[in-house]
Amino acid sequence: MTHKLSFPAYSKAERVADAAVHCLGVPLGLAAAAWLVLRARGIGEVGLAGVVIYALGLVGMLGASAAYQLCPPGLLKERLRRLDRAMIFVMIAGTYTPVSTTVLYGKFGIVLCALLWAMAGLGIFLTLRYPRRFERALMGLYLAMGWMLLILIHYCFMLLAPGVLALILAGGVAYTIGAAVQSTRLKFHNPIWHLLILVAASLQYAAIGLQLTGKIF
Repeated sequence: MTHKLSFPAYSKAERVADAAVHCLGVPLGLAAAAWLVLRARGIGEVGLAGVVIYALGLVGMLGASAAYQLCPPGLLKERLRRLDRAMIFVMIAGTYTPVSTTVLYGKFGIVLCALLWAMAGLGIFLTLRYPRRFERALMGLYLAMGWMLLILIHYCFMLLAPGVLALILAGGVAYTIGAAVQSTRLKFHNPIWHLLILVAASLQYAAIGLQLTGKIF
């Protein structure tokens, strides 16, 4: 039980930097998610449902991360850590949902979406049922899910609007670099990792907004 309550020790400067990233990210994420949902009301029921799922995943991931990072060590922090890890799976699957159920519908987009949510379900189960047991495997699952779009890359070139695919791929690169930084345990790796998450999420938010509503903001 003791190992479950152990957490990384960061300097005061690192904690302040990380808190600043979260204090920036959470309100921006809330505002961006609400704005996108409002703009998506005219794209049809399926498209709107996909955007709502994405928005909930975005806000949930940012909120869970902030709650975990800002909570003092203890049993509550451990539980929030599990929620934080689980919400990453929701965010990844949720990010794919709007485009895969609309633009890629009929081009195996629904299959891709179902596969991603199944993988997310597996990741969430392992995260909550066996906390800290499969950390490396779960990180691999995060990355595998994040790059699943490559399976349908041919259709993406055909169907996605100019610039959208570039934004999606750039977001994937930012997430991947962030994961690499997080694994190095360098000084300030935690705030850098979370800043890269914000950058990646912003890029993919722009892609979804541009593709489905014709505008980024």
